[in-house]
Amino acid sequence: MRKEIHISDICLSDQAQIFNWKLALYFPVGILVLIARAALIVLFALVSFVVPERGRSFSFRLLRGFLGIRVSRNKSRAEIARVSARTVIVSNHISMLDALATLDAGRPILLRGTALRGSSRLEPHIFSLLERLSGARFISYEDKRGLASLFKSWKEGADDSCLFIPAEMTINNGRGLFRFNPGLMSRGFPVIPQAMRLTTSFGVIAHPFLSGGLYTLLRLLMLPYVKFDIALLPAMQQQEEESPQDFADRVQKAVADDLGIPATQFTVADKHVYRRSVREAKLSISA
Repeated sequence: MRKEIHISDICLSDQAQIFNWKLALYFPVGILVLIARAALIVLFALVSFVVPERGRSFSFRLLRGFLGIRVSRNKSRAEIARVSARTVIVSNHISMLDALATLDAGRPILLRGTALRGSSRLEPHIFSLLERLSGARFISYEDKRGLASLFKSWKEGADDSCLFIPAEMTINNGRGLFRFNPGLMSRGFPVIPQAMRLTTSFGVIAHPFLSGGLYTLLRLLMLPYVKFDIALLPAMQQQEEESPQDFADRVQKAVADDLGIPATQFTVADKHVYRRSVREAKLSISA
């Protein structure tokens, strides 16, 4: 009999996945690695001002290698560019480095932000830096006019880009998927499910549940390596009788089945409520 899934199952992690003795021994070296990689990011950002936009995809892949980010795909970048034009690529969300694994395939536009979380002061600068380094584009979840203009250009055949959506709108812990948001899937364009797996050095979790965003990002960048395995699945179309949420659930199931994990009905809003309850419980214990 299959165990009933609780929201903690796709939020929390074992202590050894958050911090273990291997990471503790590596930590002093990791600080030096982080400083060196930060310097490389600054260097590549400066060089990007003289590199033509078409050449930034190569320089970005070079930088990504220096940052210890390895990417393996089930399709070549040329094949992805061919099949992804004017499609919505819907992916699970497993880390703060997800965008760096997808910025060099096709002509990507990546969705950023969610309906429940505003941008931090640092976030716009990070996305601007990534655009400068890679030549790719980001578009805000809240930019309704920009999204409408993008879909209009697709219909007119004036743009062969693809839109990447982290459909969970939050990061899971690798043990199950949050329910996919249907917002941008029902626009009449093919939807390509994308299943992403992540392996990290020392077996640590990519995104500890209660950790802040900046800490989590720096923690990943100090590791010797992280490895993404990315599988693009067959394109899907919404059926006439399907509601947007039913279609999103079907796409979610395709990704979950490929990953071998459950597709849950928990949403990003449920996660926010659960995180608040966990924090309040910790405060009451320490009081």
